[in-house]
Amino acid sequence: MHVTVYEVMSIASAVIAVLMLGSRNIHFELSMFSIQIWLIAGETAYFAFQNHEPHFYIIALTLLMQRAVIVPIFLNWIVRRIQVMDDPGMIIPAPLSMHLSILLFGLSFFVAQHLPMPAPGGQVIATATASISHIFSGLLMMLTRRLALSQIVGFLILENGVFLFALTQTEGLPLLIELAVFVDILGAVMIAGVLIFQIKKSFEHIDVSRLTDLKH
Repeated sequence: MHVTVYEVMSIASAVIAVLMLGSRNIHFELSMFSIQIWLIAGETAYFAFQNHEPHFYIIALTLLMQRAVIVPIFLNWIVRRIQVMDDPGMIIPAPLSMHLSILLFGLSFFVAQHLPMPAPGGQVIATATASISHIFSGLLMMLTRRLALSQIVGFLILENGVFLFALTQTEGLPLLIELAVFVDILGAVMIAGVLIFQIKKSFEHIDVSRLTDLKH
């Protein structure tokens, strides 16, 4: 069976998202996130080459610089400043959340089989599966982690899934729209980072579950 570059890169990036759910270490999450972005940027560049769309090279480069360089450096700086290396607690244990993500990966394949096919071939099912799996993994991380930094990473994984789905299932979005989304995401991460720093400074922790104590 012929395996395409799309399939390899998409599935590999989805597997990395699953592995991230099995760890509590913030540095590991950010390192894996950077590798994931390299794969997604490579897929975007391959899309540009295959479909003769030069502006997607710009999107790939912007994606690489923003999420594989700027965002990890900024979040690692926040980690060093607040001196929090591991997620102090989770709603469900990390191994269990990773296995749940694997089950959701299987569910993603089932959902992808029932989507309209924008192009012939099984490659679309594989990329749709990876995209939906990213969304599930991001949501799972946001819902099961108590550390605000981990929730930001979960949000970024989710957004990667949305980007992959738009790229592979709708043949991409216009350049200006993609760049505007990148700017919004970067701004959101920066604002969230500043808020995390201020929360840590004011309340001496960034466990979002403990913020409910403010009601009492």
